[in-house]
Amino acid sequence: MKRQSVEKYNITFNYFKSEYSKKLLAQRVFIKRDSLYSRTDSFDTQRQLANLDIFKFINMNYDSSDGKFIANVFCSPLNKYSWSNEAGLTMTQGYPGPYISTNLKKRNVFGGMEIMELNGRFGFEGVASATDPNNVYASTEATVNGSITFPQFLLPLTEKAQFRFAQYNPRTRLLAGFTYTDRPEYTRSISTVSDTYTWQNEKRTQYSFTLINLNVIQSTLTSAFDSLLTDLQENDGNNLKNSFNPSFVSSMILGITWNPANYGNTERNSYLFRLQAESGGTLFNFAQPGYITDRGLELYQYLRLSLDSRRNQVINKNTMLSYRFNGGVGFAYSANEVLPYEKYFFAGGSNSIRAWLPRRLGLGSVPPNLSDDPKKNGFFDYSFEKPGDILLEGSVELRKKLFGFVNGAIFLDAGNVWSFTEIQTSGTGDNKADWKGNSKFSKNFYRDLAVGTGFGLRFDFSFLLLRLDVGMKVIDPGREAGSRFVLDQVKFFKPFGTEREPVIFNVGIGYPF
Repeated sequence: MKRQSVEKYNITFNYFKSEYSKKLLAQRVFIKRDSLYSRTDSFDTQRQLANLDIFKFINMNYDSSDGKFIANVFCSPLNKYSWSNEAGLTMTQGYPGPYISTNLKKRNVFGGMEIMELNGRFGFEGVASATDPNNVYASTEATVNGSITFPQFLLPLTEKAQFRFAQYNPRTRLLAGFTYTDRPEYTRSISTVSDTYTWQNEKRTQYSFTLINLNVIQSTLTSAFDSLLTDLQENDGNNLKNSFNPSFVSSMILGITWNPANYGNTERNSYLFRLQAESGGTLFNFAQPGYITDRGLELYQYLRLSLDSRRNQVINKNTMLSYRFNGGVGFAYSANEVLPYEKYFFAGGSNSIRAWLPRRLGLGSVPPNLSDDPKKNGFFDYSFEKPGDILLEGSVELRKKLFGFVNGAIFLDAGNVWSFTEIQTSGTGDNKADWKGNSKFSKNFYRDLAVGTGFGLRFDFSFLLLRLDVGMKVIDPGREAGSRFVLDQVKFFKPFGTEREPVIFNVGIGYPF
């Protein structure tokens, strides 16, 4: 096959077969004809061409023969189709469990360097039942997604504007997906359609804006869990039950991630800052959603803001000090007075306050139910998750290499979740605590902060980091004032006995932050 040569956009393209959009390629080349040599422009050209995920190698050289200075860019394409499979351990809310995933990718779908992906994932992990906390059950989750990513903004922009924005690595991702979750107390299915724009400022800051995010949610509850939610609504004014009605959730999401020093590296100090703002049901402020409500779907209108800040400070080649602050607030202003369940904030677990069970801390200083099991001598019964409108938590962890692939850590965690209104979430009758806490966020929120400490081991197998942590309660805000210091109640020789509350054993994958 004869090599062809075409000049366009002041660039000479040489190829055997015309497969890729010359316009989009030209947008990623920042070396201009009759301009001075720029090392930055050369690196940016290589980086932006690599960001397309179309080429395997991008090599550049400069030819100064014949009295000219010519930049040559050689691109070797990746396979048009690629298929990958992965298996391992996962953990999001309870105890680790196995998963398997598969991904099929097709490049250059329409000749404009688009990437189509079809992926599926199936896995399960251990979670404590909301209605029977003495038992751990398998929580199963299956996800199927299909997406097409375009290397440009799918917006009515002029050609000049498209070239100007190309330096920010613009992308548009159209996605449709389905997620099915089977937990001990409910099953839940979510059908999703979204349209997301992403771009970045140099190599430090990445932005994403989801213009359209539509979800149809269907839930089926066990009779015991349904009774529990009904009891909370009727006796405590907790409208969590509304979050499990058949629902339609629409939102717009803006996310910013700032990572100027390659957070996670072990050679120098680094930090990461992530901010996300979300507006749910915004269009319902201007249009009547009769088509949706006529089909019996619950509507949500809400505002949600979350912030995640992390820092690693390298002390020496074997020691690191890590910090994290994580916070968020969600406000529902729809008639049902609740957020979609996935939009609430939770505290507790191996990636949060490690001295509490996953998602079981809070709200504020409201005490959990007292166990009705006589063998537990009135200990707390963390029977169901504690979703909150407001989250504040922080952690500090000292990590040190011990020997070989084994690292050690000691940590201190503090935080909680609160609501905007006063809600009594403990039980009723004989299993309700004698004192009443406060679930509402106030200027005295610091009095409701839970504090935990502990130590752990990290097994770094290069392909997987397995984490074992022992969390011990220091200050438990769910106890009566004057009795909240519980560190002196730690009993390691009965970790699974009747006095195990102050000690929680966590197994995690990867670092907590």
